[in-house]
This record gives sequence, C-alpha cells and structure tokens, in this order.
Amino acid sequence: MTQTSQRALTGLRVLDLTDESGHLAGRILADLGAQVLKIEPPGGDVARRRGPFVGGEPQRDAGAQWIARNLGKHSLVLDLSPAADAERLRELARDADVVLDSTATGAGRPGVEAAALQRLNPRLVVCTITPYGSSGPKAALRGSDLTALAASGNLFMTGDADRAPVRCSMPVTHYHGAAEAVVGILFALWHRDATGAGQHVDVALQELMLMPNMTHPAQAWVQGYRGQRSGNFNRVGETIQQEIWPCKDGFVSFALRGGPARIPGLIAITKWMDEQGMAPPVLKDRDWSKYNNNLLTQPEVDAIAAPFAAFFKTKTMQELYDAACTRRLMLAPANTEREVLASRQLAARAYFTERDAPAGRPARLPFPSRFAEFPLAAIGARAPSLNDATGFVGTDHFAPPRSARAAAAPGAGIFHGLRVLEFGAGAAAPLATRYFADQGATVIKIESRQRPDFLRTLRDDGSGKLDASLFFTCINPNKLSAGLNMKDPHAVGLAKRLIGWADLVIENFAPGVMQKWGLDYETIKSEFPGLLMVSTCLWGQTGPERAYPGFGGQGSALAGFNYLTGWPDREPLGPFGTITDSISPRYGVVAIAAALLHRARTGTGAYLDVSQVETAVYGLSEWLLAYAASGHSFGRIGNRSPHAAPHGVFPCAGADKWIAIAIHDDADWRLLVQAMDAPAWATAAELATCEGRLRAVDALEPALAAWTASQDAAVLAAALQAAGVDAAAVADMQDVIKDPQLAHRGHFTELTHPVLGRHVVEAMGARYSAAPMQFTRPAPLLAADSREVYCDMLGLSAAEFDALQAAGVLS
Repeated sequence: MTQTSQRALTGLRVLDLTDESGHLAGRILADLGAQVLKIEPPGGDVARRRGPFVGGEPQRDAGAQWIARNLGKHSLVLDLSPAADAERLRELARDADVVLDSTATGAGRPGVEAAALQRLNPRLVVCTITPYGSSGPKAALRGSDLTALAASGNLFMTGDADRAPVRCSMPVTHYHGAAEAVVGILFALWHRDATGAGQHVDVALQELMLMPNMTHPAQAWVQGYRGQRSGNFNRVGETIQQEIWPCKDGFVSFALRGGPARIPGLIAITKWMDEQGMAPPVLKDRDWSKYNNNLLTQPEVDAIAAPFAAFFKTKTMQELYDAACTRRLMLAPANTEREVLASRQLAARAYFTERDAPAGRPARLPFPSRFAEFPLAAIGARAPSLNDATGFVGTDHFAPPRSARAAAAPGAGIFHGLRVLEFGAGAAAPLATRYFADQGATVIKIESRQRPDFLRTLRDDGSGKLDASLFFTCINPNKLSAGLNMKDPHAVGLAKRLIGWADLVIENFAPGVMQKWGLDYETIKSEFPGLLMVSTCLWGQTGPERAYPGFGGQGSALAGFNYLTGWPDREPLGPFGTITDSISPRYGVVAIAAALLHRARTGTGAYLDVSQVETAVYGLSEWLLAYAASGHSFGRIGNRSPHAAPHGVFPCAGADKWIAIAIHDDADWRLLVQAMDAPAWATAAELATCEGRLRAVDALEPALAAWTASQDAAVLAAALQAAGVDAAAVADMQDVIKDPQLAHRGHFTELTHPVLGRHVVEAMGARYSAAPMQFTRPAPLLAADSREVYCDMLGLSAAEFDALQAAGVLS
C-alpha cells in the first residue's frame, strides 16, 4: 500500500469488515488517505459476484458496484471461525485506529467482537452500520436498503397515491449511511485527540433516513398528519402542484412555488413563453410580485399549470436547461447517466477522472473524483484484487495533534469550545452546522429581517411572520441568531470580526457574494491563516453553470435521482424530501471534520467548495460506471432488484398499509415459503433459484400480494422476522413517531419554542458511546441573540451595540 502524505487522514489504519451497506464508508476514508484493509471471507465478498461487469463477462474484480465502492482499498482474506484467523484479526486491531463493521458490535464472531477488540486497543474507534442500531427492540432484526427505508417513513411518502410506495432504484440508505458513518468516525477521532480513548459509533440506517424526510416526522408530531404520496406533485395545503413535467425527450423539474428566490424565475419564464406566443393571460397578466402559491385554490393551480405543461412539451431537456442557465430559471432536467457524464459543468470542474479497468479488461473508466472540492482528498488507483495484501504496511501512523486539547466536561459534547459562524439558509448548510451544534459547538447563525433564512417564510399565510415556521424551528435547535444587515456598509467590518472569532465559517450564498464584500477565502486567508471556510451551493463556486439558481429539487434532478425513482411505465418522481438537501450536509461535514483534524496536526486552514450536486453524484458512482462499462441505461425499476426476488412492497389490510419484503437468496426464499405454509404456487421448482424467481417475477409478485393483502402489516412483519425473513411494515409519519426503536435511540427530543410552544427536534443517525448528543435550546428567534453575540463574544460596548442597533445594522 502506498502512503500519500498530502491527504487529510494519511497514516490512519482502518479494518473494513462491512457488507455492502458499509463498503462506501471505507471508500470515503481511503479517499481521505487512510489505509483501508477490506477483510473478506474465503471466496471473497458477495458483492464481487454482482454485475454488471466491466467487459461484460463475470470476473470477481470487475463488478461495477464492487469497484465503485471499494476504490483505494486492499484486501485480506480471513476465515474468522478458525482460531488462527481470529487471532490475526486481533493482531491487526491492536495496530488499527478504526474498525468498520456491519454487525451489531461484531455479534456472532466470538473473540473478535467490538468490545473484545477495544479491550486489546483502548484507542480503537469502532463504527457499526446496521439496519436499526446495535441495541433496542429491533436491533436483532434483519434489514436492507428496502426495509430500512420502509421503516424510516421516507418510502411511504415516495410514489403515487394509486400504487405502492416506491424506492429509488439505487440503494440511497447506503450512500447516506456511508457519510454518516464517516462523520461519526471523524468526530470520534477528534474526541480521541482530547481523551486518548476510542469509542463505539453506532449508525442506524433506519434512523439516518429520517433526515431526508426534511423534518416531516417532527412536524407531524405537532400537526398530527399521517403523510400522503403525491407522485410528481407537491402537496401544498389542500392543493397538489406539479413539479415533474414531460418534455420532448424526457422530463424536467420545475416548481410552481413562490417566495423571493423563485418569483424572478416565474417572471422570466413567463417572458420567454410570451416571446414564443405561448403565455396566455393567466400568466402574463398576473402580478407575480404578489404570488403566493400557499393561498391558491386547486382550479387556480390547474389554470397556471396548463400553459407550462404545453410549453415544456415543445422543448428538449437541453433546450430548457440552457434557458434555465441563461435566464436564471429554477428548472432542471431529470438527467440520465448520459447527461451526467456529459455535463459541461462537471467537465469544467474536472469532476470525473479516469482509472484503469481491472486486470484483463482494457477499458479506462470514469469515476467521480471527489465528494467535495477538498485538496486533502484524492481517489485511489483501483479497487482491490482478492487477497492482495497481508496486512497494514509501513511504520507511519496517524499523527497526533500539534498540541494537547483538554477534554470537555462530561456531557458538554465532542466539539465543546468550537466556534462556528453560519451564513446559511435553507436546509443544506444549516443541517451541516447542526452536527457540530448537537455536539456542543457554539453556532452563530447570521441573518437579517431584510434577508432572513427563507425557511422562516415557508407556508406563509400572508402575515409575514418570521418566527413561526415549524420547518425552520425543527432544523435549527442549539444555535444562536445574530442580526446583521449585510446591505449596510458597517456590516462588512462586523462580519470580518466575526470571522476572526470563528474556527469554522460556512456560507451558502450564490457564488461571488462573499467576494463582493471582500470576505471570500482568497481575500482574507492571509489575515486568518488558520481559517477553515466552507462554501456550499448547488453547483459549486466555479464552472460555467455556477450561477444557476436551484434548491434540493433541482439538485435531485441534475444528479440523476429523479430519473432513478419511480415506475418504469410512469414519469420520474425523485425520493421524497429531495436528496441533495439531506445528503450534501453529510458529505460536507465529512470534509469539514477531516479538515479540522488536519488543521489540528498542521496548523493549516483550508477552503472547501461543496457542490451539492457533486455530493449526490459521488454516491451514484456505480450507476455511472455500469453505464460507461456496458452502454446500457439503468433507470426506474420500481421496488425490484436485479439481484433478488421477490423484492418489493406488497399491500396489507387497511387503507394505504404495506409491507416491504426482501428475499436475498435461495435460503431466504425457503424461509418465506415455510412462513407462508408452503402454498402450491410457491413450491414450483422454477422458483427455487434466484434466477428462476427473477424470470417469473411478473407472476410471483401478484401471488405474494394476494397472500399479504388480508394481513396486518406490523403483525406480518414481526412474524416474517421471527421466521428469519427480511421484512418491515411501511411506516407513515405517525408510525415513525411511535416507533419503539427510535424511542430507544432517543430520536425525538421535546423542546419549548417561545412562539410555537411544544415541539420535537430529531437526532442524526449516529450515537456516540462516550458523547451523547445534547439539545439545550430551541431554534432561535430572528436576531434574538444579537446582544450576547456582539457584546459578550465579540466585545462591543453597550453603547456601540445600541448605536448599531438603532442604525439598523443589527436588524
């Protein structure tokens, strides 16, 4: 294994014992410079036998999924049941920093469980990635991408009202889970720097998939709704408003929503349509400056939508996207692999890099080169051949920090004392800073009444209230709010003083805004040489499309997730809650935490350019690689799997009640047949093998649905789990609130907001054995903490503060 001294985690030693749910986590650590040793059973990891294969013919080193998720690692084959191999693993653990595992603390492997390994090496960080977590009433249940998604509420909300809930064709829980696990590992390493001790990081796929619901479970706790699927529409009050529209050669994402960020685009597209004679009076005679989609009736929505639908059908995806970039329309194509690989924006940012195909395969393959524009990360040269290493190599270890840092008091949080300045709005940047706030960091949110976080205005009833948004409140606990009107010239100097106070600055303005104020990293880095600054927006800070306006819905479409979600005979949908708003904070925090660890060792700051689309595409490496290798597009397949059958969501007794069942191999099928009392149709010889079931899936699924339809979903799921079958009832928002596993993990914490009263906030998807999360305060009222921030933290006198307040600088 070659060492790369320029990367953030050079010298870190990682044992990767994961199944497919954790492979990508090891890949991320390898990208950051860690030595990652993939421990495989004799014959190799089962993912090696998964197609499609580069070159077409099966080869254990050539599967697209295997390559994409294991780039940069090395492989060691160990059969952990013989004493000799178990002892070899213990020897490696004595020399390791991190163990990644997909079983609950190593259960089922006597002598090499997490606790045993940590007794050998008290500095060891053990991270487990499991469906439901390592303890609690569901800890022992089987789970997979489909069933963890079903238990999270996200599956229930995705799809059409007249069909079963539907998943993304690619395993989004694995992409989210990988980033959440690496965040946990890096946080635990930061804690180890102060205490000298490792800990257990417990990641649950079910729980971490609640974040993509974008606070709906927490909002449902207050408002009492169950949730409802609305297909390619967005449910607004009593109306449904279209968001995915057919065009000449595909689909585009375009919302009829209002608000300051979207209204200019509605005006611009109406003008474009009018230039082409396709804007009727209902559009061109409307005063868009007063448009509020929350107040529309359904007939009004339909009247507005009809001309947009007609116009889009006259244009190609590329024509519409070109206009979106030049006219600043909040419209995005539902990209396939072809469009993602051909993206001029990704090309300009040198996002893809080529790597050699496995031995014996002549192709050069395109890979996403990063999850963030971060100079301390680089992807590896290849995925491992089976058993290509004997252990860790070299004598270099992960360097200690330059100076000792005192451990925080018990309960204070891993990042107690860290100072974070957030120029953020919406979900992506505020969710990133939440990770630090929940672990004790002081996070100051900068906003003003002239430019509030737009989430404060969502679901506006026309009153203009800025402290009554439940969405904003659920996203932003544990933070302070300081008013600063950046339109005032005096504000820039104060902003610079705040930057000097901070250890970390994160901003998600449009590219160029910080530069306009002279607060961009290049301008101020010499003044603050240890500064760590993060910019996050949809497309990143460079490239020809950097000024393109968009939110998570557009990011999901551009990255490919809309195209991949839904039914093959219907339009794309996109996972509920959008993907980029929830996945980009996780990958952004990975980069931030790695940069913090590096700064502690070198004293060097860094600038991170986080493109939300790039973080989403990173997880889809296997999808893009499969297309590049085969030329065949892989799109929407409903709930089916190319590797397993039956694999789907089936009706149960009651209104909109469903069960998710995943049969991964022939042994699973035999368990299911036995649980069904062996009906004649299920004992047919052709169904005994996975290949046969995949061929017969069109007949198999209705037969299974007929069996499930009369049964209670929760009772049936419990019975199937007791029989050893991977199954889960599809949870709605109320089911999630009452879930005993989430209650065991303390997912919901009740707080009292001064305007909204009692509500709950949600935890992230990882638990730290040595550092529980803390929720000490509700989300702040706008500018409510200005005096504390400017006087107590920044040192302004009371007279200075009062003068600035009176002048409107701090409003």
